[in-house]
Amino acid sequence: MPKINVLDSLLASKIAAGEVIDRPASVVKELMENSIDAGASSIGVFLAEGGKRVIKITDNGEGISREDAPLAFMRHATSKISKEEDLDAVLTMGFRGEALASVASISRVTLKTRRRMETEGTLVSIEGGAPPLVSGDGCPEGTLIEVKDLFFNTPARLKFLRSSDSEYGRALEIFKRLALINPKTRFKIQHGSGRPVETAPGTLRDRIFDLFGIAEKDIIEVNAPFVEGYIGAPGDGYPTSKWLLIYVNKRVVRDKSINRAVMDGYGQMLPSGRFPFAIIDVKIPPEDVDINIHPTKSEVRFRNQSFIYDAVKLAVRGAIGSLSAPGRQPTIQNRADYGYNRQFSPFSGPRLAEESASTGYSPGFSEPLPPPLPFLRDEGDDVKNPEFLGLEIVGQLWGEFLIAESHANGGEYYVIDQHGAAERAAFEKLKKRFYGEGIRRQLLLLPERIETTPDEKDAILASVGYLDRMGFEIIPFGPSLNGGGESFLIKSVPEVLKSGRCDRLIGELSEEISNVGGSLKIEDKIEGALMRIACHSVIRGPRQLTKEEGAALLKELARIDFASHCPHGRPVVKKYSRKDIESAFKR
Repeated sequence: MPKINVLDSLLASKIAAGEVIDRPASVVKELMENSIDAGASSIGVFLAEGGKRVIKITDNGEGISREDAPLAFMRHATSKISKEEDLDAVLTMGFRGEALASVASISRVTLKTRRRMETEGTLVSIEGGAPPLVSGDGCPEGTLIEVKDLFFNTPARLKFLRSSDSEYGRALEIFKRLALINPKTRFKIQHGSGRPVETAPGTLRDRIFDLFGIAEKDIIEVNAPFVEGYIGAPGDGYPTSKWLLIYVNKRVVRDKSINRAVMDGYGQMLPSGRFPFAIIDVKIPPEDVDINIHPTKSEVRFRNQSFIYDAVKLAVRGAIGSLSAPGRQPTIQNRADYGYNRQFSPFSGPRLAEESASTGYSPGFSEPLPPPLPFLRDEGDDVKNPEFLGLEIVGQLWGEFLIAESHANGGEYYVIDQHGAAERAAFEKLKKRFYGEGIRRQLLLLPERIETTPDEKDAILASVGYLDRMGFEIIPFGPSLNGGGESFLIKSVPEVLKSGRCDRLIGELSEEISNVGGSLKIEDKIEGALMRIACHSVIRGPRQLTKEEGAALLKELARIDFASHCPHGRPVVKKYSRKDIESAFKR
């Protein structure tokens, strides 16, 4: 066995630096966070060769005293904490006393700093983790840190860096994420002699436009207890989750649970496989989150993860709902206040109880029904989207799109996908009824018999309770004629279904709900099943609508949430102003 060696402190520092600093973007992150913690109102970043040759960060923050400046480069030295209890109350970005020590051990660093009211500043120079050289300097108030020749003494790491443009791109992404969540601070970044990216102090909405060029009409404010930020309006989304930006108390983090909560908040308002633009900042007491589980502080652990998931999901859903309900603020309500009776069972009636006793078959729910979300409660005839009531149907295209005119705002016209609109209206009604008295059913004159395989039988038995609440009355009817499975009789179906056999639909619904081994929550499975029913219950092909039918459809859109998109996430309504039309004709 090889001899065990105790590493000297310099070598240990180089190894430890790899946990915090793996590329120029890591240096930019650590140093920018230090500038933010110093209370700077203006922060500048300059990089040469993607940061491989030079990284320079300047700020007008409070600076560092002559006594403290060399200590800042020592490992485990920090001004943010002094005892163990302080770890539970940290709200600053950098606090571990690792960043500057890590950077200094693998580069050539120059620090110039001066505190306010001091007549002379301090210059500290360190090369490759050697003892610092300290002297006076006539620098301005604030701090300048220049990092040269990153990884010059660890060439193995240098080999893993990419091209200068690629490394700058990564640094720019970090810059944007930090600049975004600190909108009151002025930021600037420049790569070599290239054009700088600059932001002026303003609001978060201003900063979104400055950095991403996203117009105000394309984002929605999220303002709920524990959750703030902006999300992109439902639409096509993006192919990756790159711009699903998550923060905890303004700290840039990665958290799969919060990402999932944002996606679940959108539900079917985004096409499958697409991701939204979102800036979500979770506001939580520092003692309820552990930010010290990763060297770069990019991962966190919550004391109550499920609470955070629910808070983010409800906040996103409420914000999207505000698109079709102007003036309503999203709120988080206690689940106990939802008015849902968990003891309710669609099989508690005497008729089904008798049938269960006679057949030995006892259907039920494989999982407890979730409580309805607050904005799924039946709100009667409340008008949520009054703009639809002011429209006049003026035509129809190809039997699929309604053309409606509005005289508001100087003249506007709407193109409405009649299938998508009808599907959204049916879907919202089905959800309210499912979580209320149950979906209304119609009795079949002749029960429909379906034959199942063993797997299909198990799926139906696992989901029969939910199917009953959806309007399907299904009972076992002995062994399947195909062998190995089971026969079932469909005695009732949802009244919204017009005609046609239901065997295929039952198979799809039961598979959707049971989804053995799936990762979806039961409410998401239920929504998927209700989407299928809604799709089967409305206009599916080209059909000429009368003006009365068109007006009735507009009235439905006026009364429902999420009227702008169908349950699958596709747009239902496109609005064009008179200016849009005139500009198309160069007028």
